[in-house]
Amino acid sequence: MGFLPDTKKNLCFYAEYHHDVVNQWIHIICVPMLLWTGQVFLSELSVAGVSATWIVTALYAIFYVALDPIVGLGLTVLLCAGAYTAIDFMHAEKNAYKIAIGVHIASWIAQFIGHGVFEKRAPALFTSFFQSLFLAPFFVSLEVLFKMGLRQDVHQEVNEEVCRRLAKIREQKKVA
Repeated sequence: MGFLPDTKKNLCFYAEYHHDVVNQWIHIICVPMLLWTGQVFLSELSVAGVSATWIVTALYAIFYVALDPIVGLGLTVLLCAGAYTAIDFMHAEKNAYKIAIGVHIASWIAQFIGHGVFEKRAPALFTSFFQSLFLAPFFVSLEVLFKMGLRQDVHQEVNEEVCRRLAKIREQKKVA
């Protein structure tokens, strides 16, 4: 399968906070927007003449390919397209920063609404900041693959574990 040892554990953790279908769709839309606006924000910075957008994109791509080569390669194509369009947007649009900030803030607000209204649970961001920054795009990609009927073995295994975890959480809330 190609997953690193902790990938399934982390996927279960992520899925536990994103079990509601409306919240999943909010994240499928907003996480890529957050990633892209991050690429916009980095586009004016450079290290040794290389845009920070491309450096960070390369690091994300390497990490995702290590997690799962097939999903990682697909994400690499999307990450590179995002980097190219983010840099182009920054150079072509006079109000690029203002627009990116607006999209960024709106995406965060939508996700908090998703967690509060639909998931009825605080976001995973408060439990694992690393996952929010680095793993969320990977897991959102897997969620899309699951919705397309792909990787059903992983989906079933994760869903069974998440249902066990959520049942345990509900029991703990009843006791408290």
